[in-house]
Amino acid sequence: MPQVEQSRILVVDDEERLCRSLESLLAKSGYDVQTALDGKEALRLYAETSFDLVISDIRLPGIDGIQLLQEIRKQTPDAMVILMTAYASLETALAAINMGAYDYLMKPIEFTQLKLATKRALEKRELEIARQRLVDELQDTNKQLNRRVAEVDALYQAGILLSQSHDLHKLLTKIIAVALDVIGATVGSVMLLDEHKGELTISAAVGVSEEVKRSTRVKLGNSIAGYVAQSGEALLITDILTDQRFRQYAKGNYETNSLVSAPLKIKDRVLGVINLSDPKHGTAFAENDLRLLVTFAAQAAIAIDDAEHLQQLNKKLNEFGALYKLATNLTTIDNSRDMTEMIYQMLKKIMDVDFAVWLSWQERTETLMVNYWEGLGKREAITLLGRELSMKEKTVYSSSVRARVIRTHIEEIPYFKDKAKTLTTVPIITKGSLHGVFCLGSRREHAFSPNDINIASIVASQATSVYEQQRALLNATRLMTMGKMMSEIAHDLKKPLTNIRGSLQIMRERWPEIAQSDDFFMTAEQEMLRLNELVKELVDFSNPKKYQLEQKRMSDLIKRVIRLVENDLTKHGIAFSQEFEDDLPSVLVNENEIVEMLLNLIINAIEAMPQGGRLSIKAFSKLDENQQKPFVTLQIKDTGEGIAPEVQHKVFDRYFTTKDSGTGLGLSICERIVMAHNGDIKFESEQGAGTTFIIKLPAA
Repeated sequence: MPQVEQSRILVVDDEERLCRSLESLLAKSGYDVQTALDGKEALRLYAETSFDLVISDIRLPGIDGIQLLQEIRKQTPDAMVILMTAYASLETALAAINMGAYDYLMKPIEFTQLKLATKRALEKRELEIARQRLVDELQDTNKQLNRRVAEVDALYQAGILLSQSHDLHKLLTKIIAVALDVIGATVGSVMLLDEHKGELTISAAVGVSEEVKRSTRVKLGNSIAGYVAQSGEALLITDILTDQRFRQYAKGNYETNSLVSAPLKIKDRVLGVINLSDPKHGTAFAENDLRLLVTFAAQAAIAIDDAEHLQQLNKKLNEFGALYKLATNLTTIDNSRDMTEMIYQMLKKIMDVDFAVWLSWQERTETLMVNYWEGLGKREAITLLGRELSMKEKTVYSSSVRARVIRTHIEEIPYFKDKAKTLTTVPIITKGSLHGVFCLGSRREHAFSPNDINIASIVASQATSVYEQQRALLNATRLMTMGKMMSEIAHDLKKPLTNIRGSLQIMRERWPEIAQSDDFFMTAEQEMLRLNELVKELVDFSNPKKYQLEQKRMSDLIKRVIRLVENDLTKHGIAFSQEFEDDLPSVLVNENEIVEMLLNLIINAIEAMPQGGRLSIKAFSKLDENQQKPFVTLQIKDTGEGIAPEVQHKVFDRYFTTKDSGTGLGLSICERIVMAHNGDIKFESEQGAGTTFIIKLPAA
């Protein structure tokens, strides 16, 4: 055995002849043997060389065997020592054993007995070494586990805190406070991305002055935060002074040399960046800190996205309320001047509008006439009223041309020089014909979002505004009803699922021998977990979550799904084949989601072959031509009924189904899962000949 060949033995006896004999005999058995003629020399050799076993005579000149044993045990408490003596007595035997000797042999030495004792002593030492190694590993593992549990608990508590706040400003303040606590830092900031300007601004911070908060503007690609926002990848800098990429930003910008920064990202959309510096432990941030921040940033991004959606929803509700008020009051308005003023006052409540201009279109003369002015500079703009602005019919529908012509005339008035930072125009279409132009101005740059412009357009076209308001309210009502229904379904499903899981646990405890030898319990529990995920899918369908990903082999995932449906394949007389490319790379996926996607596709294939057929699955790797990245491609092919050409464009639509009892969610869920993994799904189908689904997932 390799352990025996490597074992080192020290033989100590004042009889040189006996030492040489034992050395020769033990060496022939595969041991590495050294000898010493007295205790002092033995201690010197033991200090210089690591021995697995010491075989020593008790009677030695100077230091006897018992004293040698004591000295060796001081250096190595678990050292293996066998003592020999020609003057055996009960007292010396007890003393040797009490001092920690492994064995006690009488001279003359029987080599068979010595060989057996040597073997057992070395085996015991190996076991002790292995035991200690296992104890050390268990202690390290336990420390790591405790640390991970603490991290998970911190993230869990952070998730609870984030879910309790829906006000965006309060949420951002809470995010940076919790991040500093979870990661262990004293300085941090949350920067949100303005997609229209392409720049980051500080929305919440700790340890940063108010002046820095107000003045900081970071373009995409600039500085550390701009780099992270542009790349969408988290960044760990242990020492910014030595980092060639960002060293130029270090002077005067950062209090400490170590920083971590992570993007606040929903799927491929970056909402902003969270930055931390000045670690509390005084040393540089480590990879574990970055991993924690990335996980926390994923939670925070979802919370921010929810808060923004809620904020947008509240804004929509305000818009709907204003539109409703406008629609109800329009019947009381009997002239266009009052209508212009009412529209302006209404828009001012929901937009950053400082003035509004109403211009009518003169088709015969191809001019825009300034009819009314409301808001900022109304008195100064009186000279513009009644002015005709030349505008060809073929260009009047161009928003940029309209804005340029109107701005030119407005800036003729000195009062408006440099005041109209933002100017936008919307056409007023009535019964398919251009009726005029509504112009909105603001003293703030980039004041109007595309949604603001759209609202202004709706308001200006009065009849359309009422229609849009009614449709939006109807959609909002349907969404609220659907949300309530989903919540009730999820609530009703959770109780029976919990009962089933409890019953499985009782059965596992009652019949442990069956549970250990049969895959039934493991399969049942896995499927229970999958059902729980389906319940979550009902609630979270419109807001995909961030996935906890791990490397998996596609072949293993497919085999797991096939085990679940093999009875259905046999029952329907479906022949099954699978083909996997050699050395197929792993994929970075959420296992439950991918299993759910595969199960949906395979069940659909089975249902498409009620009279039997063939189901084949192939998996191979391929380089994506556009992104130059390896992908794992999966083909699921059936010989079933196929998909009718007229409905093929709808198969991934939510709630679309051709089944009498289908929900229309299956393929929509499949598409969402694949897209959430940065993959792609498509299909080829011929009616009456079968369907092939092709799924591409990035290789790990």
